[in-house]
Amino acid sequence: MKFRKFSLFLALVMAVCLPAVAQTAMRVNIPFNFIAAGKSLPAGQYMVTRVFSGDQTTWRIFNDKTSAGFLSNTVESAKPHGHSLVFLQEGEAYSLIQIWNGGTSGREVLRSKVKQTLVAQGSKYVEIGAE
Repeated sequence: MKFRKFSLFLALVMAVCLPAVAQTAMRVNIPFNFIAAGKSLPAGQYMVTRVFSGDQTTWRIFNDKTSAGFLSNTVESAKPHGHSLVFLQEGEAYSLIQIWNGGTSGREVLRSKVKQTLVAQGSKYVEIGAE
């Protein structure tokens, strides 16, 4: 009887926790070289995950060859976004600036203040959907 109760409890915990983990992991194919957290990364297939180290604002983008970790703040949008990454294109350079896990609330990648002052001229946003 105790084993059955424990099994039921474990199943309920898994049912609640697994969807939360799944919502914070995305697979995305990025067709261009880009910068994340000041690190240059090559084009390719990446996973984007939230790092659960007690800090809910830390994220990691990685594949089997490279990775970068970065901090983020909450960002809101009037229109819902799907699972996607948003890049800022400045000339030939692309910088990861936002992560969306669906809905109107996403994450904005923290960037240096110096870079932000230069963004205003001739840049555009590129959004790439994730799986």
